[in-house]
Amino acid sequence: MTGRFSTLLMAGSAVLGLLVAGYGLFTAKGTVMHRVPPEDAALVNARPILMSDFIAQAENTYTMPFAEVSQERRKTVLASMIHEELYVQRGLELDFPGTDPDTRNALVAAVEQQAVADATTEVPSEAALQSYYAAHQARYASEGTMLLQDFRLTGAAPAADVVEALRRSRASREVIKRYVLEELRPNQGEDFYFAAKIHLGERLFEVARTMGDDAVSDAVSLADGVHILHMIKNNAPAPREYVRAREQVLGDYKRDAAARLRAADEKYLYGKADVQIAAELR
Repeated sequence: MTGRFSTLLMAGSAVLGLLVAGYGLFTAKGTVMHRVPPEDAALVNARPILMSDFIAQAENTYTMPFAEVSQERRKTVLASMIHEELYVQRGLELDFPGTDPDTRNALVAAVEQQAVADATTEVPSEAALQSYYAAHQARYASEGTMLLQDFRLTGAAPAADVVEALRRSRASREVIKRYVLEELRPNQGEDFYFAAKIHLGERLFEVARTMGDDAVSDAVSLADGVHILHMIKNNAPAPREYVRAREQVLGDYKRDAAARLRAADEKYLYGKADVQIAAELR
């Protein structure tokens, strides 16, 4: 009798153990049967739809406080979010982020936006903006203009003699004819500084920007010959006051901060990645 009782006891213990193991199996995270945590509105293949996201989605959808959204409407919103989550998971299974160009582009954009989120939402102090303005004041100046003539010496006369003659009589036709000067940009009118830099080139522009009105430069030797500038009118860029430039300063401040965050994020990603490049492309 005792042996039979022991056998029954062992069998009962085994069944109880199986029941406990089965309960643990079917209530474990990642299985079909489990409870939804209080912070979640639903679980889709063990991935949560957060209650906070659900509430925000319902309020945005119906433009009213969540407490005023009917139960039927709540179910509609939740069904839509479950539908979206199922399709997102299916897209990941099919490796859309790795194979579909639109998905890849959207994913890259989302990660970049996340990286610079702090910079785009930051509200910098006035002191920080004014410090930034002072460090980059050249950005906030009016666009300068200049009206000038660019002569190239094509004759054999010494350049110093030509400069002296121009300074005495400026751009008179007699001087131009006598010294065989070619006027490269006649009657062009005023140029903005950026346009003058393009037309003149870096070296001549650096000479021109320092010249006063009705001045003649020294001779400048370039690959295409000797140039002499006659500055008729130089309206140099004038700095704008901080109060007038503030909106531009704010935009530039945030863009520069975002660029720094983006660079730091890229450095971090490259630092932990194993990137191997084909030998012929290194």
